[in-house]
Amino acid sequence: MNLTELDHALRKLRLSGMADTLETRLLEAQTENQAPIDIVSALVSDELVRRQDRLLARRIKAAR
Repeated sequence: MNLTELDHALRKLRLSGMADTLETRLLEAQTENQAPIDIVSALVSDELVRRQDRLLARRIKAAR
């Protein structure tokens, strides 16, 4: 699977937070020689942060 296919698959799975930071995380992994678990961990963390941010934004919007 190439990068474009992986991006489409992540978005299809509704993991756009991961998809948005995938290239950046892969470049970091190459330059810092990271272990695969560190890459996956960073991507999952990115997704969680994105979801928390979107939830907070929806709640603020609903409260107005």
